[in-house]
Amino acid sequence: MPEAMIIRLIVTAVVLVIIVVILIRFRNGNSTEAGPSDSLDIMKRRYEEGEITKEDYEEAKRRRGKK
Repeated sequence: MPEAMIIRLIVTAVVLVIIVVILIRFRNGNSTEAGPSDSLDIMKRRYEEGEITKEDYEEAKRRRGKK
């Protein structure tokens, strides 16, 4: 009987740890993995890395209503 209680306690502890880890990952995942939150920030990064031209970047700024 005591062995069954110990096993149940261990399984419960493992499940709780897994739930906490999953919750932490989802909570942090949304804020850190998203990177730049603004599409213009993404376009600026792409322009700086040479993925898009200056004209593409300026067009994105114009569409966003920024100068």
